[in-house]
Amino acid sequence: MPLDRAGVAAALDANIDTIRTYVEDDSDLIERYQEAFWDLPTMGTAEELRSELSRFSYPGAVPVEAFDKCDSLINHHAPSDEWESHEAVNDWARDLLMDVPMLAADGSEIPPTTQFNVPLAYVQAAWCLNHHSPEGELERAREGKLLGPMDVTRTGGEEGGEEYRFVDSSLVGLHRYEHEAEVLVDQIEELAATFEAGNSDQPPIVLYDGPLVVSFANPKRPAVRTRYLEAVSRILAASQHHEIPVVGYVAGTNAVELSKMTRLLLQEEFGSDRTVPDARILAGMMSPWGDSTIPFMCRRDGSVDGLETSYKGREYTFGNEIYFSYLKVPPGAGLDRLEFPGWMLNADGPAHHENLYEYTLAMSRAEAGVGRGYPEVLQQADTDAVLNHRDRQQFLRLLQKWGEENDVPIEWDAKALSKELRRR
Repeated sequence: MPLDRAGVAAALDANIDTIRTYVEDDSDLIERYQEAFWDLPTMGTAEELRSELSRFSYPGAVPVEAFDKCDSLINHHAPSDEWESHEAVNDWARDLLMDVPMLAADGSEIPPTTQFNVPLAYVQAAWCLNHHSPEGELERAREGKLLGPMDVTRTGGEEGGEEYRFVDSSLVGLHRYEHEAEVLVDQIEELAATFEAGNSDQPPIVLYDGPLVVSFANPKRPAVRTRYLEAVSRILAASQHHEIPVVGYVAGTNAVELSKMTRLLLQEEFGSDRTVPDARILAGMMSPWGDSTIPFMCRRDGSVDGLETSYKGREYTFGNEIYFSYLKVPPGAGLDRLEFPGWMLNADGPAHHENLYEYTLAMSRAEAGVGRGYPEVLQQADTDAVLNHRDRQQFLRLLQKWGEENDVPIEWDAKALSKELRRR
């Protein structure tokens, strides 16, 4: 049956006060946070504030050296003051990006084939390298991986149930995450070799579609959480080892690190007031295009302390090495969040850039400008990676045909077959 539109409309009407309260009733609180954000640079040095915050294991954010050099948390993007059209944005961005290699990767998946008597799945990662050369050189590739029955099933973990296995669809997402990380590490190594050989004048940049702080893995089983942390840790280790900048690009973030830090520093003023997404506070403090915040160290939760791995014979830990800043690139009222490893703040940048972080921020901003609000190279990687319903149906047909040709008894589940026949 189709969606009950009248029922949905009635349910929305019945919950109008709850929804309206969620999106509107914190305007006074946001104004108070904004005033506090403006005042933060006058409250002490980064070291003094760090000392005050040291009482808390996870204060959200921690000020760093850039805090002592600023009179505002906001860095204004002056070039945008003179723009009157998107063509002006494009012209500025393309000039800035000329000959800057920028790589992005994204992944997609086909869920387990519960329609059949054998559970199989498929994950795919696509990468795109835009050289931003006058010739428009663009490299792209996809790398897929078939997941077998033991990859997509697990035991219940209870005593006596070790021999019974059931399909766990969440394992496919884990394998996709790990596969995407493997592809990124391989590409970081390739970029480093090319740059070290002198085949590129500008340092390459890697944009990762998502956060480097994997709090989303916290509720998962310990073994699964560890694998998520290991995957992103290897990306960070490869980045640091080869000195290739990497940024976790999060569009439309709801993170609350700065508001949590501020509430802890100003407990008398905020008391038991709740935190508010940083983006909702900062958006009203920024000009329409291109402003960013100074960087802060991320101390959100235990997931940052779980970032550790070995790479090329060396041990890496990143508990105090993940930093973030916010960036405003229209359309939309939200902000994007850039997460990056701390070594970038201490690495020299190319001409006109204080360090590799400033260089990476500038190029990420320009790439988002070309993409009308979201980095174009990430859009390309997403387009190349996506596996839609049509692809999933084709996967099922290929699997059936393969089974017939190789005398493998792959059969439809009776319930799934009934659904398939009714929906044709």
